Amino acid sequence: MSSITVVILDDDAFLLKVLQRTIHRAYPEVDIMTTSDIDEFWQLLNTKQDLDLVLSDYLMPQMNGLDVLEQCSSQNPYPVRALLTGDMTLSTMMRQPNVVHAYLAKPFNEADITALFDNVAALKSLPFAFNVRRQLGAMISFPVYPLILKELRDLVQSDEFDLHDISHVVSQEPIITAKLLQLANSAYLGFIRPTSSIDEAVSRLGTTILMAITTSLLVAKNFESSIPVDVHEKQLNIAANCASCVKRFAKQAGFNLHDQELLFSVALLSFVGKIILLSQGESEPPDEHAQTINNGYVSANFISAYVLKLWGYDTKICNLLMSCHDLAGTDDNELTLFNHMLYIVWQIIFDEQTPMQLRAYCDSKGVDPLLCHVISEFDWQSYTS
Repeated sequence: MSSITVVILDDDAFLLKVLQRTIHRAYPEVDIMTTSDIDEFWQLLNTKQDLDLVLSDYLMPQMNGLDVLEQCSSQNPYPVRALLTGDMTLSTMMRQPNVVHAYLAKPFNEADITALFDNVAALKSLPFAFNVRRQLGAMISFPVYPLILKELRDLVQSDEFDLHDISHVVSQEPIITAKLLQLANSAYLGFIRPTSSIDEAVSRLGTTILMAITTSLLVAKNFESSIPVDVHEKQLNIAANCASCVKRFAKQAGFNLHDQELLFSVALLSFVGKIILLSQGESEPPDEHAQTINNGYVSANFISAYVLKLWGYDTKICNLLMSCHDLAGTDDNELTLFNHMLYIVWQIIFDEQTPMQLRAYCDSKGVDPLLCHVISEFDWQSYTS
């Protein structure tokens, strides 16, 4: 893990020592600054602009932890903001959702510390320009991490999980159940025989696609009071159409099922950033296809990558979200084919390039000959008409 710097504010000196020991046991290289004095905290925050993490206790005599983090979001929005609290009720988490990026629950253990610091380190490794990170940290519409998503993630990441248990969790949200059944009956995804069973729908879609669908829908629910339902539905349908196209293109190009599902998830999760932009008053998500990572432009896909990394999503998905609008967007050889696949689909669906034009361009740039061939052979009309 790359070296990261954290400042911790807590009025309990004993707890500060326990936190410091626990963190150093898991991550000896982390630079930790602790303080119980609010004035010293502000001085640290304002003099160290590239702090990676700010961790504040919730209940303190000097100042409420939520108020501390709210001021952090305006004074120095670069670092990840985490709240240390023994109250993990939904009402507390829903207050001013843009203030808190992550929660560390009391009593915490080393696994909790590991989950938080791994996400912070992975976020630091993503190729965000400094000013872009600051813009993302200052977002006024940062979605609250959904508790159902955490429950699903814990199930999926467990050594043994039962699909029926997963079905039971998603069934708590009727809109998610309905969308899963819709996609599980979709000819676009290659399903011919209909099903009305949520257990079978979960089995058909697999956990990777399930997590992407659930994440997208829960983000939409987070902003249902600020965005009309028809706008939600329009953006989700656009993302789902693109995701289905990517998956089918990948299948025709010979990608295995796991990689097809990964590509589907990247395309669908682009929806997350678009909805956040719309919640901030954008009439339509801006055109981002000509933008690059380092020019200071906060695109919908950058927002998606930022939020999803803080929620523990695979760094591979986040990197692909950030690079898919540029044929040379990644220097990671393991991601190059995935990047090219997403770029091809984006160009035809969103930039309305013709397959002939795109194939000629990809040929000239040394794209894999098989992908170039599939550009000419693929049934684009099903996804663009």
